[in-house]
Amino acid sequence: MEEQAMNESTKTKKALRGSLFALFLCIVLLIGTTFAWFTDTASTGVNKIQSGNLDVELQYNHNGTWKNAEGQTLDFQKAAGKESEAILWEPGCTYKLPEIRVINKGNLALKYTMKVTGVEGDQKLNEVIDWTIDDKALTDTEGKLKANETSNPMTIQGHMQASAGNEYQGLSIDGISITVYATQASVESDSFGPEYDQNAAYTISAKDANGLTKAIKDAKAGDTITFDENVAITPVVEDTTEQTLVPQTVLNKSATLNLAGKKLTVDGAAADYGKASPLIMNVDGADTNVTIEGDGEINCEAGNNQIYGINITNGASLTIKDGKYYGAMTAIQVQEGSLTIKGGFFDMAPTCKAQVPQYAKYVVNAIDAAYKNGSAKISITGGTFVNFDPSANPEGSGTSYVADGYKVVSETHGSDIWYKVVAE
Repeated sequence: MEEQAMNESTKTKKALRGSLFALFLCIVLLIGTTFAWFTDTASTGVNKIQSGNLDVELQYNHNGTWKNAEGQTLDFQKAAGKESEAILWEPGCTYKLPEIRVINKGNLALKYTMKVTGVEGDQKLNEVIDWTIDDKALTDTEGKLKANETSNPMTIQGHMQASAGNEYQGLSIDGISITVYATQASVESDSFGPEYDQNAAYTISAKDANGLTKAIKDAKAGDTITFDENVAITPVVEDTTEQTLVPQTVLNKSATLNLAGKKLTVDGAAADYGKASPLIMNVDGADTNVTIEGDGEINCEAGNNQIYGINITNGASLTIKDGKYYGAMTAIQVQEGSLTIKGGFFDMAPTCKAQVPQYAKYVVNAIDAAYKNGSAKISITGGTFVNFDPSANPEGSGTSYVADGYKVVSETHGSDIWYKVVAE
């Protein structure tokens, strides 16, 4: 009996163990099915993304053969039989250039305009020259070309105004350069139509002080003026007082100023300008909205002279994205209008900083009365300011140029303190 009981007990234990193991397997299976979601995938190919290219070429007619005009200086033409005579301009005369044409060598449609960008000879004489193309003002001319299309031949001519006075005697123009500015045209369509590039703007280049003045004059609203070279301005001043700023350039139309890593500086810094206060650039007009970008430099270093950088007047707006700015006495000033600084480095010019440190305070400034009545506004969301804290009462107790949501952090660099504007 005892042996039989032991056998029964052993069978019972085995059966229990088997039941427990079966229960364990059921639990495992149950857990597995709990997390075994139905799944599937599907994919499709997307056609390749291919950017188009914009490629324009200017050609001129050389004795019946069309040649690439890139880098060439076009010569004025004399009347038949007078080819050997010198090119001499006098009131009322008209000279024409060889025929030109524009070719679209890219696979995108483009629109183009043409401008006189280089004058070989006396720049002053160009003041009284009216430029036309096929009897229309050159600056008003705009054409469109489809991919691989060629324009009709065109003739540019210059007419010296009959009213030109004696101050233009003895001057001469030996040749001019013509630049074609092209940008994309509203021809190709995306998923919503061809309107996406209807506001595409031209880029105009400036290579020197005269080129900058010319680029500003020729630019239309929305264009970009790009520096191809460093530009040095030789100040032209008047017999005036320290309180009167004398603008060397005036930007009075909405545009983007792309410094393209280049410098806008003062030439002839050793000259004595007396009490005059040259101003490198005036941004002027209620309808003027200017952006400066391209990580370049505007430097007012002029020895012992007082030279201002940029002044904003008559309700204009200026936005600075980046770059370096050195003032003597101030780098950026708002007389009437608005200034937005998103980035950049702002300091005083070395001589001003060393010789008159008591005046080297207002790297960025607003005219006090205008700031108080709201006609001069400054909003800073980025940038570094040397020895100038734009949040520390720049216009009296409780004032700040720093926008809401931003703050200033300071760093010591030698004898200078750098104030950086960063997000809170």
